[in-house]
Amino acid sequence: MNHELRAMNNKGSRIPGFKGSSEFNPLDPSTPRPLDPCLRGQEGFTALEVTIIVVILSILTVSIVVKNPFGTQDYATIAADQLIADIQYVQMRAMGIGSQQSISFTSGSGAYTVAGEQKNLPGSIKVTSATLTVTFNSLGEPTFGTTNQTISLSGPQTITIYAITGKVE
Repeated sequence: MNHELRAMNNKGSRIPGFKGSSEFNPLDPSTPRPLDPCLRGQEGFTALEVTIIVVILSILTVSIVVKNPFGTQDYATIAADQLIADIQYVQMRAMGIGSQQSISFTSGSGAYTVAGEQKNLPGSIKVTSATLTVTFNSLGEPTFGTTNQTISLSGPQTITIYAITGKVE
């Protein structure tokens, strides 16, 4: 078997101007360059490699979706933080606008109203204390008197709004 690369036409004669790989001349641009041996056989991923990758990604996806990292106590903490932020927002809004602003809670409900906009508590957390509306005047003071107000959430979590100062914790 002849190891020299030859290109033949239908009649068996050499194609003019074609030289085999053993005749490659790097100084002559008309001679074809032989294939780089490092590039031979690299055509992409095999079916087995793709299958393994898909299986690993599927297992990771299922493990993330199945496990819910939050329990009732976690949702109650998140809900308490959300309510504290919204109460402070209403207080700051009252001082910024220069007029009274309110936040309203309904017992047994996970929804509440902040400055005319309805919001929902995360998870299945609900307000368990009595129906309550907290109003702040233009100085940011609560208008409910001299006793502190407490908002109880299922979970259990409680939020205290202090009289006179309006501090929330």
